[in-house]
Amino acid sequence: MHIRGWIVRLTLGLLAAGGCASSGPMVVTDFDPSTEFAAFRTFAFSRISDRGLEVGPSDKSPVRNRVKEMIHEQFTAKGVREVGLDDHPDLLVHLFYGVKDLLSVEHTGPLPGSSSKAYTYHEGTWTPVQLSRDTTHEDHQGTLIVDLAESSKEKLVWRAVIRAVLKSNMEQNFGLARKGIAEAFQDYPPRK
Repeated sequence: MHIRGWIVRLTLGLLAAGGCASSGPMVVTDFDPSTEFAAFRTFAFSRISDRGLEVGPSDKSPVRNRVKEMIHEQFTAKGVREVGLDDHPDLLVHLFYGVKDLLSVEHTGPLPGSSSKAYTYHEGTWTPVQLSRDTTHEDHQGTLIVDLAESSKEKLVWRAVIRAVLKSNMEQNFGLARKGIAEAFQDYPPRK
């Protein structure tokens, strides 16, 4: 019975780890429940410098432009149209994105109850030792934050945070971004 219990725990642990190691993006949204989202008919993308940051070329970077296209598609599908900043949009869209390193360490060893043993010779006797090793793996996690602010009140009303472990292929990363943005906007406008 002890082995069965261990197998059940191992299986549940692997299923949980598999769920955590999902290759898709993790998406979290939040909104102000007092906001009447149905009243919003227009939007505009804010420039990064609108937030008091002087970053220059990043405003027109290819990455930022592709993300803006994805968000534009989502709003268009919802009947919300893009206008210029000078046209007094109902919503301002603020984009923030970044990448951080993730380092994971995996410690492996023999299975409990395993009869496979290794021995080392120490002070005239052979003594059993457990075989184990540490494996490190480095990933990069991308984070995209999409903020929607009611422009007339300069008030944040909706936020999506999209995180994913990045791939080595840029097109795959844009696929992750597209999937995350689509999931974030799936329930937009939010139901109260």
